[in-house]
Parts: sequence; C-alpha cells; structure tokens
Amino acid sequence: MLAYKPLVDRAIMESRWKPSNVVVYQRPELEAELSNERDLDWRTEVAKAAPAPCTSVKATDALYILYTSGTTGKPKGVVRDNGGHAVAMKYSMSTIYNIPEDGVFWAASDVGWVVGHSYIVYAPLIHGCTTILYEANQCARQTQGHSGECVRSMGCKHCFPLPPHFEL
Repeated sequence: MLAYKPLVDRAIMESRWKPSNVVVYQRPELEAELSNERDLDWRTEVAKAAPAPCTSVKATDALYILYTSGTTGKPKGVVRDNGGHAVAMKYSMSTIYNIPEDGVFWAASDVGWVVGHSYIVYAPLIHGCTTILYEANQCARQTQGHSGECVRSMGCKHCFPLPPHFEL
C-alpha cells in the first residue's frame, strides 16, 4: 500500500493555495496520522452530516472542472456543464458502446482522468447500468490477472479497457 497522506501534506506545504480542510478516509491496513486542525476524519464527518435538500441547477451550470496540463505543463481548467455532458454520456452509452440499461460496465481507467471521470462516475449511472469502481493502480495490477478476475466476478460484459490490458 502507498501512504498518500504524507504526499498530500507535502504537496500542500509546497503549494501557494492551501485548502482549509483535508478529509481523510482511514484504511485499517494503513492508517494516516491526522496531524492538525486541517485534517478531518471521513467517518466522523459523515456521522455529523444531515440530509440536505436537492438544489435545481441550469443545464449550462458547471458540473465539474477537470484540470489538464495540456502542452504548456501549466494546469488549465476544462469546465463541463450539466446538461451537455449528461446528454453526451447517455448518448455514448447507448449509441456508441451499445450498453443495455441493465448492463454491468467497467471503464478500467483512473477516476481522475477524463475517461474515468466520465465513464466510471457519470455515464453508467446516467444510463442506469451498474458501474464497477475498481480501487487499484490499473497498470500495476493488470499484469497480475486482476482485470480478468474483476470482469468475471462482477459479471461484466461491457468494458472500456486501458491499452496495456491487451499486452501479452
């Protein structure tokens, strides 16, 4: 396992912008030290949470901002809107990928990348099918047979794999 918390702490220390809080989900296999008032424990925060009413938004309102370095090496935010993105995700699942609404879909990508963000989080759920969230470093784990095991055990018949999945 990789201890992410020290990496996050160092990145924050080196950054110009400092977040007011960091929410940490503790793993029993590798608990992180919550060292200051900035760090919050996920379970504690969820236990304190109360339901909130839904808020209507416009189709043109931002859904998320995905930062990409592009060709300059400097992060630039790409804004995805609610309506257009939802329509594109629904259309692609039925028309491009031919996924049934009761299907099981796995986008074997990183959720932080645009493909993962779109086809792990949004597209399958908008389409009404099951999505597989596979917590692992895809490139490292695929060679150990984990990809095939995941597909078989989850009954997945529709997969959007990474190119290394095809390497022998």
